[in-house]
Amino acid sequence: MSWEQAMALEFHVAITASLGDNLHEVNCPILRIPHGNGYNKRWIGGSADRRIGGSADRRIGGSADRRIGGSVFGLSEETLKHEGRLVPAAIGLSHEEQLDRLAEGCPEAVPLAFVAGDPCYDRMLASLPRRLHYRRAFGLRPGQRLITVASTWREDSLFGIDPLLTSRLLAELPFDRYRVALVLHPNIWASHSAFQIRAWLAEARRAGLILLPPEEGWRAAVIAADWVLSDHGSVSVYAAAVGRPILLERSGTAMVDPRSGIGRLFDAAPPLDPHGPLEPQLRRATRARERTEAVAAALVSSAPGRSLHLIRERLYAMMDEPPPAAEPPALAVETPVVDGAAPASLWTNVRQTGPREFEVERYPAAVPGSGPGVLIVADDELDHRLAGTADVIWTTRDALPSDEPSWSDAVFAHRPGLTLTLVQDGPHARLRTRDGTLTHLSVTDPRTADLALAVLAERHVSGTRDLAALSPLTLHLGPDQTVTAPFTTTPA
Repeated sequence: MSWEQAMALEFHVAITASLGDNLHEVNCPILRIPHGNGYNKRWIGGSADRRIGGSADRRIGGSADRRIGGSVFGLSEETLKHEGRLVPAAIGLSHEEQLDRLAEGCPEAVPLAFVAGDPCYDRMLASLPRRLHYRRAFGLRPGQRLITVASTWREDSLFGIDPLLTSRLLAELPFDRYRVALVLHPNIWASHSAFQIRAWLAEARRAGLILLPPEEGWRAAVIAADWVLSDHGSVSVYAAAVGRPILLERSGTAMVDPRSGIGRLFDAAPPLDPHGPLEPQLRRATRARERTEAVAAALVSSAPGRSLHLIRERLYAMMDEPPPAAEPPALAVETPVVDGAAPASLWTNVRQTGPREFEVERYPAAVPGSGPGVLIVADDELDHRLAGTADVIWTTRDALPSDEPSWSDAVFAHRPGLTLTLVQDGPHARLRTRDGTLTHLSVTDPRTADLALAVLAERHVSGTRDLAALSPLTLHLGPDQTVTAPFTTTPA
């Protein structure tokens, strides 16, 4: 409903995670709960325009500069009062430590405060057993690690200072070892539109970036993650509290209350250098995990698992009604539908280390800086530059637009530099050269088929003619990741 409609109606109670604007016009008691985890931000400037849009700052990362005073937003007279009157009738605190800061910033509000816990954190706790389901939804293959990049809004956010971070990560990190997911604060989507966000990230999305929608999915991305890269937003606290190793970019620390949960987490967590090599930083984050988890878990909530009960109890008291007898359920978050297909084009770099042993690294070709190697491109690749310079074009049998020989002839006719076509049917494949020589390949384990067939195609392009002598393949994807792939070959 419109604001005008809301002001014309009477309610028993209103719930808000916001403050300011015209909330003082609401003609009913107001329950204020935190926006994000707790009360973390110092508001150290001033702006008359609080609207998203309008005269708001349109730079990447968010909209208007909404900082007020030098106090903690939500725990100060400037943000709790209007013309000397307290606006909320009840103030939910996620943690008892916030009582001391409230007493300092707005003593009159202390009798209205109560420990409410954090319902978002409670849902994450309920979701932890579903981690494998979330990882499957994100398309993670055996051995792949998920790096979730989470950015709050404003120009001093991670995305605000470095919108190309995910593209660089995708170019730097081997695809078979890492996937990258991006969580952007809803204010970024609201300020710039879904069209603009997807346009900015089009290159990274073609390279395999998993882009989470603004409504939901970020909690599953945090739980599924092996590491979380973030900033001064609340996602950092939630991620550390559920045991994820974290790296924190520090551009926004000036607006953080050092006594808050995120403020203390900055003291414990390793810094993120967005332009430095990432893998050494990931190792530092892993070594610091116990410390960051202990700090965040101690400060994220004073009532883990009880938040819905506490908030509902206060709401019904405000309405002078008894609460329902049944406990409110803390539901795990749903398995998300993600925007993030595997890259259609991969540079495949293979180095032989033994008679049948190889080190393999594949990188998405859609982002600058990836490669070198043999370029293996899917038939549905829309980037003509990549398709036109491919060494191998592959497709699945189900996706063939005609019979395999006719399709191969057409592909070779349009791609003068092409060496091979590859048609995959589960663990089986037909490999065809420009002169029509056909080889049938069958990989014993379907789970390793995609990787093994790509390596065999690369070996053929690199000059190996006796592919059968390479079975079983031993493929080293990293220091702790080795795949063994027996296969058979049958010349046509």
